[in-house]
Amino acid sequence: MKRLLLALFVVTFALPAVAREGFGFKKKAVEMKRTVPPSTNAGARRVKLTVTSNRGDDRDDAQTLNGYLSDAILAGSGTLAEGGKPEVTITVTLGRVDSHESWETKTEFVRQQTGTKQKWNDKSKKYETEPIYSNVPVQKEYKVVTGSVDGSFDIAAKNDDVASGDIDQKFRETYDDGDAAPAPTEIEDRLLRNAAKQIAAYLVPTEERVSVLVPRATFESLLPIAESGAWDRYLSNVEAVPPMRNPKDEAYRQYALAVAKEGLAYTTADRNEALELLRAAASHYELAASSNPAEELFRSGYTSLLSSNVIGTPLTRVHDSVTRFEKWTASGAAAAPAPRTARTVASPAPPATPARQGMRNQTVIDLAKAGLSDENILLAIDGAEHTDFDVTPEALITLARNGVSKSVIAHMQKKGKR
Repeated sequence: MKRLLLALFVVTFALPAVAREGFGFKKKAVEMKRTVPPSTNAGARRVKLTVTSNRGDDRDDAQTLNGYLSDAILAGSGTLAEGGKPEVTITVTLGRVDSHESWETKTEFVRQQTGTKQKWNDKSKKYETEPIYSNVPVQKEYKVVTGSVDGSFDIAAKNDDVASGDIDQKFRETYDDGDAAPAPTEIEDRLLRNAAKQIAAYLVPTEERVSVLVPRATFESLLPIAESGAWDRYLSNVEAVPPMRNPKDEAYRQYALAVAKEGLAYTTADRNEALELLRAAASHYELAASSNPAEELFRSGYTSLLSSNVIGTPLTRVHDSVTRFEKWTASGAAAAPAPRTARTVASPAPPATPARQGMRNQTVIDLAKAGLSDENILLAIDGAEHTDFDVTPEALITLARNGVSKSVIAHMQKKGKR
């Protein structure tokens, strides 16, 4: 009887772990290279750089910053003015570049054995020796590495101010016993690279690395593809998986589609195509969240106790990207000077407030083309934070021509009337 109960216990708790879709007990995160559009539409054609130092001993640092800034402009498909009249000028005045390392001694308490005691054991009828543990003060050495850079910059296009401000940054980290501590010169180099990227981000697209969670179970075999960043292959493999009957399981397929399309968008050269991929990714993320409300990772970030990586909220990230790409796409391929306004604040542009995308006609069309059942689409509509449907006759014809069923269109009309 005991063996039978044990077998039932094992089956009861083992089967869901194999069959159920999800992220698994041990979450898997992969790195995604995210393209961040420039924060202004000034463009970066024929850019003239002037980097100087108001300190004589920092001239080499000024030349280094000039080199890093040139590389950042060129990496963003900009061009440098080698002669003639420039279209954009960047003037940087570098102040102090400094770094330092020192040691700190801290007293920490570690639990250690400090003695023994004799304790009577009723079972063995004799005294036994037991260890005594106490918190013992221990002196530990920490290497402290600090660094700082300060200065100012000004960007102008056709005699109009585009942006201006400071490049002030500070660094301070402690390392146990000095293990893996970077050299002070490495910190200075890192701060100068960050300053160059901060300035270039006003004119050219930049790249940042973000961590994203990927689902497991059905998609376990696709993890190496996601880790390699081959998002086109990851997408084709996910699309080959048929829609799942259970909406809660289907939510993870939708999430995988969203991750694939978002990653693919950042590697797409065409801005309009990238924007459409991002919008489709937002639709998939929202459908995943509405189909399985119990999965918190669809709506919130994730921080692992075993890793320093902080994974942001997927919907917040993709909505921010959609907003930025919409502005970038609207500016067109030509580099137009920024409007004459007050001078821009110096620090890097903060992340835009995520636009509430909600459910729109195009969202429903994307879901229908992805092969979702009417039931899943209706669940997504009802679970959306808000809807913004166009139910004019022309819009209804477009919906029908793109494969949206009559029942879904009727539901959209009800939402539209509300």
